[in-house]
Amino acid sequence: MRIESARDHGRVERGPDRRTRNVSVYYPERRFGFERRRPAEGTWKAAYHRLLDEYRHNPNTIAVALMVFVVLNIADLLLTVRALAMGAIEVNPVMAWLFATDPAMAAMFKLVVGFGIALATWAARRYRRILETSFVLVAIMTLVLIYHGYNALA
Repeated sequence: MRIESARDHGRVERGPDRRTRNVSVYYPERRFGFERRRPAEGTWKAAYHRLLDEYRHNPNTIAVALMVFVVLNIADLLLTVRALAMGAIEVNPVMAWLFATDPAMAAMFKLVVGFGIALATWAARRYRRILETSFVLVAIMTLVLIYHGYNALA
C-alpha cells in the first residue's frame, strides 16, 4: 500500500519565502582578557595594553606590587592605631566597631583581609581585571597613607 503526499501531486504554497528576510544578529565578543583585539598603535590605550602585557609576563613585578600593598596595609594599621591613641575617629564603620570591641581583633582582621586580598590577587593573576586591580590596590593604599600623613601634619 502506498500513501501519497502533497509532494507527489505538485507544489503546495506555504506563503512567502522565509529565507529572504534581512535579519541581523549581534554576537558578543567571545574573546576576553588578554585575547582581545589590540587597540591602534600610538594611542594611550595601546601603551596601557603593552604595560599590562609586560606586567603580566613578569611574576616578580606582580609579587613586588602585592608585597608593597601588604606593607602599605600594615603601615596604615600602625598609623591608624597611633591616630586613634591621639584622639582621632575611625571613619570606616567596620574597623570602628572592631577597634571599639577589641583593638587586637581589629588588627588581626585588617592583616588577614590584607593578606587574603594579596593571595587572591596572586592566585588569579592571569586575568586582566585582576592585574588592573593590583594597580588600583597599591594606588588606594598609597592615597590612604598620604591622607594619614596630611592629617598628621595638620
